[in-house]
Amino acid sequence: MEESEEQLHAMCDLCDEDLCRIDNCKAPKRRIELLSVRALLKAVGINQTIHYNDSKPYLDNGYISISHSVDIAAIIYNLDYPVGIDIEKISPRIQRIATRAFSDEEIAAANGDLEKLTILWNCKECVFKLADDEGIDFREMISIQLAEMSPETHSETPSKTPPETPPERQSKGQSKGSRNGSIIE
Repeated sequence: MEESEEQLHAMCDLCDEDLCRIDNCKAPKRRIELLSVRALLKAVGINQTIHYNDSKPYLDNGYISISHSVDIAAIIYNLDYPVGIDIEKISPRIQRIATRAFSDEEIAAANGDLEKLTILWNCKECVFKLADDEGIDFREMISIQLAEMSPETHSETPSKTPPETPPERQSKGQSKGSRNGSIIE
């Protein structure tokens, strides 16, 4: 999110509900996060208002999940099925919650690798968002098995635009080049 609050504001089509939420937000960083999500919605052609139920976002038509981390915002949308997305900057602070969030097997599989611990967290957070149950214990109730990461599936610098899906890997109902999720940096 390199854009200023004013630039993001100009990139959005804001309804009264959006304007009220943004105006009531005191923290500039939070206003930029909210505006970034609205800009992403517009960029991918979703012309709907985001409502909130106990801070969980929802749309009148379809399903949405939102995530922010430092200077990145991401959304995922699906017309028919609930979705979950999570992004997180890789940092040593993941180690502080590791024993509360991850099983002994997950911690052993990550072997102290901050990137693997962050991937575990992302996966668990997505499941948590999909389950929509505040009582879920990340360590005991969500189990993730890490796959080996190869150079083809791993990159130090994420792309700002998701790659197009090759025709042979497209799911039914997805047209070439269509995106259900977007990231803004």
